[in-house]
Amino acid sequence: MTTAFLVGVWLVVAMVGLASVALFERSGRSRARTDRPELAPPRAVWGGGVLHPPSRAATARALAGFARLVRRRTRVVDHRRGLRRLSRGLGCGALLLGLGLLPIAGTWGGAAGPPLLLLDLEGGLIAILLVLLALAVARIAIGLSERSAWSRMGAARQASRAIAGTALLVLSSMPLAIDAASLRLHDLVLDQQRMLWPVAGLARLFGPDVVARLEAWPVPAWNLFTQPLTAVLFAAAISLWVASPRADVPGAGAVGVAGLGLDGDATELYWLRVEARLASVFAAGLFVTLFLGAGGLPLVDPVTLVERAEPFLGRGLPEALVTLLHVGVFAGKLVAVLYLGARVGRMTATSRDDRSLRLATRRLLPVAWANLLLVAAIALWLEGLPGVGA
Repeated sequence: MTTAFLVGVWLVVAMVGLASVALFERSGRSRARTDRPELAPPRAVWGGGVLHPPSRAATARALAGFARLVRRRTRVVDHRRGLRRLSRGLGCGALLLGLGLLPIAGTWGGAAGPPLLLLDLEGGLIAILLVLLALAVARIAIGLSERSAWSRMGAARQASRAIAGTALLVLSSMPLAIDAASLRLHDLVLDQQRMLWPVAGLARLFGPDVVARLEAWPVPAWNLFTQPLTAVLFAAAISLWVASPRADVPGAGAVGVAGLGLDGDATELYWLRVEARLASVFAAGLFVTLFLGAGGLPLVDPVTLVERAEPFLGRGLPEALVTLLHVGVFAGKLVAVLYLGARVGRMTATSRDDRSLRLATRRLLPVAWANLLLVAAIALWLEGLPGVGA
């Protein structure tokens, strides 16, 4: 029963993330700018008019996509079909495995206990790095399986991103492991549910009554608040990993010269889009887990909610509702992070790969080293303070 519940929750959250990514991509392509009407996407003169073209109907888009998938496939000479299929399975399988590592449901009823996880590994952060390495290998293999030299250039770009992103991702993740004293993802989430130590220190100055009130409505120590520089560095590192080497830009509707999928048919392009969207959902879910406390709500103690509802509803139903609330909060944070990522992507200009890699290696890596040393020094200092390191 527990396994079926976790699989159902995992599928629902993953589908919510995929639908959100597709919606934001389409919004970025079709949204008209009132200040620049000449940049408005072309509209068909037939159908529902300029404001309501047929492409706005979800059913029409679904039927058109289904028709493209079921039509006869195009066979391209010199394409290595076996390598493409194996690489596609490796990439999507690695991402699904990574999503299974995320603590979406927390614990039952929000109480202390074993986490509701499909895969609970002691070295969760190391497993995340292995998932990303498998994704990079799969994308490189897909680029090498195509006959076009431009696709191989896209594979080379993916390899250079992975090399630069490895060091930056490790350096931006180590401060989190130092703070939580663990590599387990559930322990990193629990570390963010404690009260902020400055708030706890101030509460002790005003007596035990203030401490009890703050513990009833805790201000969580999310890593986004305690380590904002680490969050920025992690976002830059994960963007190097999950940026798709596709030739088309999904949010702008443009097609570049180099990249994957230049000779692909509708089915190949469909799987490339699915893999890219899964990568975005995985990156957003990882950011929610590491920096936003997974499904935890600020100023709300789930155990208190269960205790208050127990005299009226019993124990089982409130615990189930709190668990579902945890899942809903995680999904809401996931959609919010995906939306902010799409907005930032539309507002910022696309940088060349050489400039992005130069920024990562010559600017961000020294900052990541300094941030790691600073977090380690603060952790050692806090361990010596009475009542804080314990």
